[in-house]
Amino acid sequence: MIMRTIIFSRSSKIVEKMLASRELTDASCRVLSIETMQQTGYYISHVTFWQRMKAKGINGPRGVYAKRRDKHSKPDIGIITGPNQLWSWDITHLRTTTKYQFYYLYALLDTHTRKAVSWLVSDNLDSDCAQTLWDMGIINEGLLDNGKALPRSLSDRGSQMRSQSTKFFFNTIGVTQYFSRPRTPNDNPQIESLFSTVKNFPDYPGRFSSLEEVQEYFDKFFYWYNHEHYHTSLDMITPADYHAGRAPVIKAQRKRLKEKTFRGRRRYHSSNCRAVA
Repeated sequence: MIMRTIIFSRSSKIVEKMLASRELTDASCRVLSIETMQQTGYYISHVTFWQRMKAKGINGPRGVYAKRRDKHSKPDIGIITGPNQLWSWDITHLRTTTKYQFYYLYALLDTHTRKAVSWLVSDNLDSDCAQTLWDMGIINEGLLDNGKALPRSLSDRGSQMRSQSTKFFFNTIGVTQYFSRPRTPNDNPQIESLFSTVKNFPDYPGRFSSLEEVQEYFDKFFYWYNHEHYHTSLDMITPADYHAGRAPVIKAQRKRLKEKTFRGRRRYHSSNCRAVA
């Protein structure tokens, strides 16, 4: 028992000394374990270092990993309370009937109402299409000369999103850009969900033979998506109705119909019970 106490005390002092070392400030728990062996000839597992670092509140990313976290942190978009406050956008590949050739779908989505405010298709990837997408969205929503701040932008870090011309475009019209972290689709889930709906829609052909065919198909798809699609995250209300502020009226109508139905069922069952008695 005495020997165990001595060993524990020695390990504890070494751990504290290594954690306090200026030279090892950015070292991870695994590096600290190796450095301890090299400097003291004594083995202390990285788990022991991690537990002590956690107790001190210094167990987060360190060194190059800490810098990476600071460089690509989660976008702080705040709380979205209504339409046209934050627009999410992205580009997805569309397969064609020609090998190694693709068309591209650009989509701009209101993150609060899930309404696709604009979309376009192209046979190439460039910043001009991305800027046209935003121009279309602003015009479609009547935000060109309404005197209000334009929606903020949320996208991934694709070259079309981060190009100098796109940055200049957003700075010119007064739009703040937010970027999701690399390989983190949960930072921008609404647009990812939209593209999942696009690719898994029952009528989706899988491949297209011409841009005209793509345009015709998505004309119909986005009309369905905005005006006929009962969205589960919107309490089974279409994005267009939710975007237009009709959700409270629709919910109230549905509530009245449910209550009317329940009252009718109760009267029916009550009358049947009296008849049996």
